[in-house]
Amino acid sequence: MKNYAYLLRAGALWTYVIAFMIGSIYAQVIPTLSLFLVDNFEANAFELGVFFVLFAASTICVSQVIGVLSDRGLNRLHLAAAGLATGALGCVGFAYSPSYGFALVVAVFIFCFSGITLPQVMAAGREHADTHFAPEQIPLYNSALRASFALSWVAGPPLGFILQHQLGAKTHYLALAVAHVVAILLVLTRLPKNDASSQRAKQSAQESDAPHEKPHIPLNLKIGFLACAILFGMNQSYIIALPQLLREHLDISTHYTGFIMGTAAALEIPIMLLGGWLAARAPLLPLIRLGALAASLLYLGVWLSSSLWHLIALQVFNAIFVGFIAGLGMTWFQDQMPKFAGTASSLFNNSTNLGNVMGSIVVGTIAAWLGYHHMYGFNAVFTLVAVALLFLCKEGSVEAKDTKPA
Repeated sequence: MKNYAYLLRAGALWTYVIAFMIGSIYAQVIPTLSLFLVDNFEANAFELGVFFVLFAASTICVSQVIGVLSDRGLNRLHLAAAGLATGALGCVGFAYSPSYGFALVVAVFIFCFSGITLPQVMAAGREHADTHFAPEQIPLYNSALRASFALSWVAGPPLGFILQHQLGAKTHYLALAVAHVVAILLVLTRLPKNDASSQRAKQSAQESDAPHEKPHIPLNLKIGFLACAILFGMNQSYIIALPQLLREHLDISTHYTGFIMGTAAALEIPIMLLGGWLAARAPLLPLIRLGALAASLLYLGVWLSSSLWHLIALQVFNAIFVGFIAGLGMTWFQDQMPKFAGTASSLFNNSTNLGNVMGSIVVGTIAAWLGYHHMYGFNAVFTLVAVALLFLCKEGSVEAKDTKPA
């Protein structure tokens, strides 16, 4: 236990708590949005696809620009707090949405700014680790941080679906707006400030021959970005379509969606911690590839499933996918750009956002054409493309190998 005491230091603990709270909020907002749109505005598969495509596209633009600016010295705590503030406004907007179009405008022009919060919290956590931990301790710390975020998804989705059913969407989203405000106070008062790291970022920008030039993204990372985007895209379509799969194909209440997601999140936590432990002793990429293969097996299983217990059992593959991709992917991205934690963290987060665009397109086209059930067969095949891309990536950091400008 003595060797892992660094994981329990005050700065690390508060980062876990804040990541958990942010995750708890979004675990109730994001999974319930598709059901909210269907139940309140009778949105069809195409309209769901349009909604999530535009929402994810706007989030990508905002998150990546802010990520680059944060590496030039903008205060990460203030950026995270600003993201939470827009999240609160977005929840109020959803609560009072009179139509599908109004909800779409809220998502694209207000709630999308909440996407800057998690990357900044993760980047602040990485800078804290770089300052206070030994290099070999960082993968396990990052996995513990991601696990705290995953823990929030154990109870978050079930709670979200239950509250939305019991209280109604308006009261539920207003309560989440208040939760955003509480999270702002925690971010501003308890998240590690990392003043020294911010000063180094400013100094680096001042000494650069081209201080306003974007950080160079190596080819290795571009391939990994595309692979992760595909993986997260298939995951997004899985999440959006799951309530409708239960309702239309299996004739099961949509309330079970939250319990299925909660089961996956509960399994993700030990797998994330295991991944962090293994990452300190073995290369990251083989573990990430294993997570990608597990995703393909998940969607194949969902396509072939015929009962609720099948879906619950398949969450083992879901947990391996999220535990190894989301748990270790952030560390691998940061290792490729060690001097630009904010850019790398935002890039990884934007692989999720680009995936959200891709997944939403899949729902709006493949699901609208073949149905929600057969969409999962498509997902299983397309995920294998991501597995192949990951085998094109090289092991380790490319900082020393790839120093030429783009």
